[in-house]
Amino acid sequence: MKDLSELLQKARIITRLSYGLLIVSLIGGGLVSGTPVILLVFAVVPLLIFIPGLRKENYRSISMLCFVTLLYFTAIVANLFEPDSSFFDIIAVIAVVTLFIVSMMYSRWLQREKARPAIDYSNEC
Repeated sequence: MKDLSELLQKARIITRLSYGLLIVSLIGGGLVSGTPVILLVFAVVPLLIFIPGLRKENYRSISMLCFVTLLYFTAIVANLFEPDSSFFDIIAVIAVVTLFIVSMMYSRWLQREKARPAIDYSNEC
């Protein structure tokens, strides 16, 4: 199961990077387009709710993050087709797609890791 721990490490890093990039791109795009700050708060707060779950590596919180990213995906893609779309929208699409795929796999691998018994006797015999 050494491979699983390596996959978990990579997925953890990519999930956190794409999560941060999504938040930064949402804030940056909102500030560039002149969105009022209160609307930016409402756009970012649902993502910030998942910080404790990411820190504790709770696979249920990470799975729920996948569902929330689907809502952001639909809104970001709709913004991409507007005439005033910006570079931040492109970055947000890349970040949200990466976040969805990697966090989905991260959640699954984390669930498998936590279900594994503490002592692995399969290599004996």
